[in-house]
Amino acid sequence: MNLSFINIGTTEMLYLLVPILLVVYTIYHIITNDNITGDKRILWIVAVVLFNVIGCIFYWWFGKDKSNNI
Repeated sequence: MNLSFINIGTTEMLYLLVPILLVVYTIYHIITNDNITGDKRILWIVAVVLFNVIGCIFYWWFGKDKSNNI
């Protein structure tokens, strides 16, 4: 599959699609996670939106299972 008008092939589409899906799933998880309070939830969403993949890695590493003692 090749989108010739913007010259993107299958490999390039995967390079774009995987980080986008990671960010979307991370934001969904932040919203539905009951262990995060409202203020920290907003902070994590802002961090993921601003720092994309790095923010996702930090969330999954530091913020996913933590309760109110972050």
